[in-house]
Amino acid sequence: MERSSAAAPPWFAPRDPARPRGSLGWRLNRLARHLARRDRVAMEREVRAAQEAFPALAELEEGAFRAHVAQVRRAYRLKRAQRTPGQPELTSALATVAAATKRTLGMTPSFPQFLAALAMADGYAVQLAPGEGKTLAVAMAAVLQAWDGRPCHVVTANEYLAARDVELMRPLYDLCGCSAASVKQEMQREESAAAYGCDIAYATAPQLLADFLRDQLLLGGAQTPVQRRLWRLNGGGAAMQPVMRGVYAAIIDEADGVLIDEATTPLIIASPQSNPLMVKATHEARALVDAMERDVHYTVHQGSHHDVRLTPEGEQWLAGVAHRLPEFWQQEDRRENLLSMALLARDVFERDRHYVVQEGRVVIVDENTGRLMPDRSWSHGIHQAIEARESLELTDPSQTAARMTFQDFFRRYHVLSGASGTLQGIGHELWSTYGLLTLRLAPRVPSRLRTGERHVYPSRDDKLDAIVAEASRIHREGLPVLVGTRRILDSEAIAERLLAAGVDCKVLNAKKHAEEAEIVAHAGGPDCVTVATNMAGRGTDILLAAGVADAGGLQVLSFEAHESARVDWQLFGRSGRQGAPGRAQAFIGLGDELFERHLPAVVLPFLWLAAGVPASRTRLAPALVWAAQWRAQRRSWSARKTLAEREAQVMQQLSFSRIG
Repeated sequence: MERSSAAAPPWFAPRDPARPRGSLGWRLNRLARHLARRDRVAMEREVRAAQEAFPALAELEEGAFRAHVAQVRRAYRLKRAQRTPGQPELTSALATVAAATKRTLGMTPSFPQFLAALAMADGYAVQLAPGEGKTLAVAMAAVLQAWDGRPCHVVTANEYLAARDVELMRPLYDLCGCSAASVKQEMQREESAAAYGCDIAYATAPQLLADFLRDQLLLGGAQTPVQRRLWRLNGGGAAMQPVMRGVYAAIIDEADGVLIDEATTPLIIASPQSNPLMVKATHEARALVDAMERDVHYTVHQGSHHDVRLTPEGEQWLAGVAHRLPEFWQQEDRRENLLSMALLARDVFERDRHYVVQEGRVVIVDENTGRLMPDRSWSHGIHQAIEARESLELTDPSQTAARMTFQDFFRRYHVLSGASGTLQGIGHELWSTYGLLTLRLAPRVPSRLRTGERHVYPSRDDKLDAIVAEASRIHREGLPVLVGTRRILDSEAIAERLLAAGVDCKVLNAKKHAEEAEIVAHAGGPDCVTVATNMAGRGTDILLAAGVADAGGLQVLSFEAHESARVDWQLFGRSGRQGAPGRAQAFIGLGDELFERHLPAVVLPFLWLAAGVPASRTRLAPALVWAAQWRAQRRSWSARKTLAEREAQVMQQLSFSRIG
């Protein structure tokens, strides 16, 4: 920690991601205690002690309770190094935060919420069933982290949830003596700095990483306290100050989405650079690819759908027309790269799936969340190629100033924790990559969500007709329906057919993001039909209207399986929350992209069997989906593992270059 001046807040240097968390002995001991469940038993004992102390604290007068909070907060911070389960400071702190929750929010934390908050404060990833009150558990853990006097970042799935959660929990934070704010993309630097100056800052992962990279550019890469002092001695900070106080503790809501699904996604800080030659070449390439035929002049790699390769015939054809390109782009490697970008824009990137066009601009759609990313652009000329394909004015290509993946960024936090309803199957990766242990908590009440129903159809049109018919039937019964899709175009196609069938429905996708709060607020009403992309997945809480639970609860219809079963469960988890009844059905097409891209070759005969023998489809569908998702996740895990190894190698090379 560094204090540069009396006016400047303390700054906390990021940890070196290439170095393991703690000594080898400490890690082995922590893992052994976890596997033997000794840590869990100790935490459960701590929670029971806190619950016993809770009633007496709840009866204190307001003034006495505030004085007690201040005293507990001081003791908690002073005993930071010696804090372990069973210490009175920890028991008192946990009970005090729970009592503050009851006073300010009118909610008494349940045993799973107590345990989740304590585990997250101790650096665990916690799996809580949907509807178990993850928002409150995260807030309780954030208070305990903030009482340490170090910056605590709460990472949410989107800005809407960041703003909502910080306002919901503000009474709790105020009583506990913690300042809190959310960081938004449209904020000015002064506003962002004020938000990061709070004890607890809510933000999305892209916002945190973007601000971190901008600060690093401002600091000239200075990360250690000594480097920052040298930066100041050389005149740094005279005109502009970093907005962050450094990185220390992060609590990630929907931890698997950030640490696994988006791990390899790089965030790039870039500045536009005028390049008239590239603009001319991009327009010419757009005209040239219209004469090219797929599987004749080029092939699209089915494994990733982001790899175009010219065939020998295509290379020969391109050599014959290369004179139409500007001279700089006539060189073999350059012209092939240019044409590849144009082909990707035509054959791979789909409008209303990967991007939308708004006000004459190409706006990227985040496939994981279904939300717009207005200030992002694709690199390597892809963005300009898509603009040319859409006949829009081309933006200037960008020059990269800083780049980092979310995996690399979150490994820089000293204390990392989080929560999610879908951590199954990724415990080993969380431990090996981030040093995060996983704690799975049983729900307070048994789930009444009915799942497992799969309906299989030979074509997309058949599947569309079937899902519209099922949504119409449920609508007539007076139950709310949530139809989940992966693409904007699918959500609009289903909505169009529902309207044609006389069923009124609401559509929630990236084009309707301004109406999100209103649509979600009514989605649990009787006979309400909502068609949504992944915007209605992670973090969305659909409250049931009076009488709906008794009638059967929210009915979820999934139009297409995702590459990860965890994402499917995020959609299903919108129903059956907190023991309420519900039902989730999956609609599968034999031509779905999941099968085209990821089904292992050895399993393809079973897909052909399902296509030819309708009676076998229901039995084969679960195995086909499992095989495709297994292969997709295996590929993703391999990419993340390779990335981690490459980043460690780069860090090691940089350390040698500094020594030299």
